[in-house]
Amino acid sequence: MGTSSLFMDQVRLEDGYHEDDLPFIEHALTQLFTQLERFDPSMVQIGLRVKDRGRPGMHTSVEVCVSGLPTVVGVSNLTDTQAALNDAESKVVSQLREAADRHHDRRPRQQRQPRH
Repeated sequence: MGTSSLFMDQVRLEDGYHEDDLPFIEHALTQLFTQLERFDPSMVQIGLRVKDRGRPGMHTSVEVCVSGLPTVVGVSNLTDTQAALNDAESKVVSQLREAADRHHDRRPRQQRQPRH
């Protein structure tokens, strides 16, 4: 089973997305799935939403919740469905990297032994 299929189980299709979109979504979110590989899939929830799909004013969002990290949301106002999902995904990936790096930096570091 590939990594993407593990994380596809964590995707919630919300407003504007349908089961028919799953193959396109799985392909579109590969960058996100790669970024999430450092986490256990059971720690991850991904919500996809599109408002006014295919019309001017379309609004696409990708929300990612990883246990122990702040929720990150990427939003796009592009009117092409695939381009909008890719745009929102890249924003989420960037935020996720920053959040994971901040979380990692906050961990207590091993105390160094004084040199004699």
